[in-house]
Parts: sequence; structure tokens; C-alpha cells
Amino acid sequence: MPLESPWRRRRARRELQRVIERLGDHASEAEVGVWRVQPVVEVCGAAHYVTWRGARARRWKRDGGQWTTNSWPDRLHEPQSAAVLLPQSHGGRCRGQPAEIALPVFATGTPKTGRDIEHPYEVHVLALMLRWASYVADDMSRADRSHAVLLAVPLVDLIGRRPLPRVPCDLGLDWPLEPSEPHIRPSRAN
Repeated sequence: MPLESPWRRRRARRELQRVIERLGDHASEAEVGVWRVQPVVEVCGAAHYVTWRGARARRWKRDGGQWTTNSWPDRLHEPQSAAVLLPQSHGGRCRGQPAEIALPVFATGTPKTGRDIEHPYEVHVLALMLRWASYVADDMSRADRSHAVLLAVPLVDLIGRRPLPRVPCDLGLDWPLEPSEPHIRPSRAN
């Protein structure tokens, strides 16, 4: 769903809220396995893209090579930016385990501005969250009623020269979980 206009973004927010609720619908039922997911969205501008892409590829290779950056473009041109949604375990991970617990989702585009947008990266977060959550909800409704997914407020990691704490981005929606504290200020050494 292209999100160029405020109307489309409002529609996307309403749809994402419905999907969030659908994912967690039966979380309180007995014998339902609940996955608690902390979405982390890394956002990178054209200036740092090549370095970030290489670092992301090395990290995934070190984590076992389940994901790659091979389908990502080699470079971006200003004012383009790229973002990847990394679904991670809420509360942190065990040492030696990959950080991502489900399929990461990648997107590129030119940041949009408008009265309904506080930060340009919000459009990336909204589009990626809607795409990933809709995919998971559709997959679960077809095949798996024994699990529920509770999503935390997405955290945005703005990639640049200096590491910064991740920024919560609630998109004006109600989320079942608060951001995971270990994810807000992660160790950048690994």
C-alpha cells in the first residue's frame, strides 16, 4: 500500500491496529503459545548505507547466515533512505542465539513529510510493520491457532556515525507490550 497521502497513512494505521489486535486475540487462552516480539526498525540514509549494509550482512552471517542483504540495492542516492524491520524476542536474547526470531523485512524510499508525520522515518515504520504483521496474521489464521503474537511498540534505530539510543515509535496506536528495556540501549559491541 503506497503511503504518500495523509489519508492513506490514516487508513494504514487503522489496518495495522486491527492486525495487532487480531495477532493477540487469543493470547490469554489456555494452551496457546505466546510469542512476545520487539520490532526494531533500523533506518539509514544514503550517506551511511553502504557501511550499514555491509555491517548488517556480517552480523547475519555471524548469526548463522539465515538472512542476507543480497537482494538489497548496492547504493542509495540522496534523499533516499532504507529501513529493515528486525522482529526480535521481547526482553532480549540469549548469548549465541540469533537476534531475529522471524523474517526481517526491507524497504527503501524517499522520506515523506506531512502534518500527520512527526519524523520522516515514521512512514518506513508504518509500512514495514503493516507488511510484516499482516503476513504473520494471515499465516497464523490459515495454519496455526495454537499461537498468539504480542507486539511491543517498535523501536527505531537511526543509523549514523555515532550510536544513539533507540527511539520508541508508537504511530499513535495501542500496543500490547511496552518497549523492551534491553532493546532501547543495546550493546553495540556484538
